[in-house]
Amino acid sequence: MESVKTQLELLRERIPYDEVEFETTIIYEETLKKLLEDSRYIALSLRFPYEDYYDYELPKKYYNWQLRCCEELYKLIGSTNIKSYSENGLSWTRDSANLSTNLVEQIEPMVGYIGSDENVL
Repeated sequence: MESVKTQLELLRERIPYDEVEFETTIIYEETLKKLLEDSRYIALSLRFPYEDYYDYELPKKYYNWQLRCCEELYKLIGSTNIKSYSENGLSWTRDSANLSTNLVEQIEPMVGYIGSDENVL
């Protein structure tokens, strides 16, 4: 739990409170916590692609990765993700891409090997 508090403090520095976007500090704090949770599950699903990873802790070497992931996720949900905009017809397009390939490729997957079963021919 200590690492979550530290990560939350570091994330506050990267995504500052803006009362126009968040309205209240409660919404701001909950948003940051959800970003941390989502980024943790993304990292674990990339790291352990064939395992049930929900009980695993995120390795410390990925703490900075988690913060960068939160920033990218935040940009995907906000107005900063607008790709094109037109004035009178009022149409805009969001970039719907997921996390950057560069960020995803930084997670090293843990892949085991197929075990042998004596009963199988």
